[in-house]
Amino acid sequence: MRFRVFAFAAALAAPVLLASPAHAVGSLFVVRGVQVEATGETASKACEAAYTQGHAGAWKKLIERIVPQADWPKAPQPTGEDLDAFVSGYEVSGEKRSSAKCIASMTYLFKADLVKKYLREKGVAYADRRGPSTLAIPLYETATGTRLWGDDNLWLNAFRAVKLENELIPVDAPYGDDGDKAAIPPGASLGTDWVTYKTIADKYGVKAVLVARATYANGKVDVTAQLVTESGSEDFTASGVGDDERAALANAVAALGAAMNEAWKEGAAIDNSISANVSVWAPYSSLAQRRSIEERLRKIQNILEVNVSRVTVSGMAVGLRYRGRNDQFEQALRQANFGIYSSGSSDTGRVLTDYRQGEPMALGGAVRDDSADPAPVPSPVEEPEEPIEEPQVIRPQ
Repeated sequence: MRFRVFAFAAALAAPVLLASPAHAVGSLFVVRGVQVEATGETASKACEAAYTQGHAGAWKKLIERIVPQADWPKAPQPTGEDLDAFVSGYEVSGEKRSSAKCIASMTYLFKADLVKKYLREKGVAYADRRGPSTLAIPLYETATGTRLWGDDNLWLNAFRAVKLENELIPVDAPYGDDGDKAAIPPGASLGTDWVTYKTIADKYGVKAVLVARATYANGKVDVTAQLVTESGSEDFTASGVGDDERAALANAVAALGAAMNEAWKEGAAIDNSISANVSVWAPYSSLAQRRSIEERLRKIQNILEVNVSRVTVSGMAVGLRYRGRNDQFEQALRQANFGIYSSGSSDTGRVLTDYRQGEPMALGGAVRDDSADPAPVPSPVEEPEEPIEEPQVIRPQ
């Protein structure tokens, strides 16, 4: 196995200490499992051609991961020159060479900042943030009863075999040890009350659990599932087929993961063709708090510009330009523990404060269509890419 490095070597080489399986989350911009095949005058030239050939396939997989399915046709195919610029490194595995032929399985690392800038300028919606880290609670309904813990639960084994930890909603399987059995005893009533799952969620350091119930009959698996968080639950259904029970269960896990990812993209993918402006008053009690507010605002992916127009000892007037629908911007604000509310005063208008659960926000920004505007949308300040868990050993050529 070889890894060629162009940039981002530090991010790829960074060690990752894993406290639990739910923490083994890699970058959204790493695309694995791209199969390539090429011929050339020599084996080396064939492999070089194959490595470059895989850029297009990796781009397709990346688009399918972060862009809502309905918008896939809107995503243009970059030129070969653009793709070369977008890819910062690749890993080669399972390589087979003959005198003039090369076959390999590739992993590509894309430069997130360039990819996102390209999609914004093309007006393509994309989701570049994940949902809550999630732990699967796989309930397998069989003729002899419901199975949860233990190796005889083939549904649990399917979650272990089909890796969902790098998806938009990262899901991992529990260990099934004594601590898990104590947190959720066999036969316990499992609904959508977060209190039921808090102990096991805290054990794994996750923010959500996926209570997934599966049945198998006549070569098909049917699944009903609830993604449960502290703030509520969301229902999903899926099915899977296969040559045998294990294959059908594995197919159902993949289908469930795809359904969850698509639902997440529909809410999290920002519509880059529209933007709006809103003016707020941001109170603070210290210089450090003021700096913290500005830093947190600039990290919100929807925000294009943060303009501070007036500063006093107790607050500042801030103009925010953001992209996407108001409901998407409200969601991003909530995740940053911000809220924009009506002050009830003509002097201050809207106020930016800590998020207030249950109180409706007052954005009121006049959203405009940017699709006909030839001027490129300014790039927001990007958050550093999270380190990935593999490969941890880099051998530059």
